[in-house]
Amino acid sequence: MEIKLSIGAIVLRKRIAKKWTQEKLSSKAGINIRFLQKIEAGDRIPSLATVFKLAEAFGVEPDELLMPVWKEWIKS
Repeated sequence: MEIKLSIGAIVLRKRIAKKWTQEKLSSKAGINIRFLQKIEAGDRIPSLATVFKLAEAFGVEPDELLMPVWKEWIKS
């Protein structure tokens, strides 16, 4: 799986699990909603700073967002 698709799927799953809208997550993370939409769609790869912002918004450590991506990448 491509990295951008994997990270997008993880962000989307976490957001849905919290029952947040894209507007709520983008606001909590301090990122543009259009950029969030592109991340979730797998069209853009977030920078490390954006991963940190998303992790903080979700209340998790950044590795919770990145480790599944790493595990999928290593398999391929």
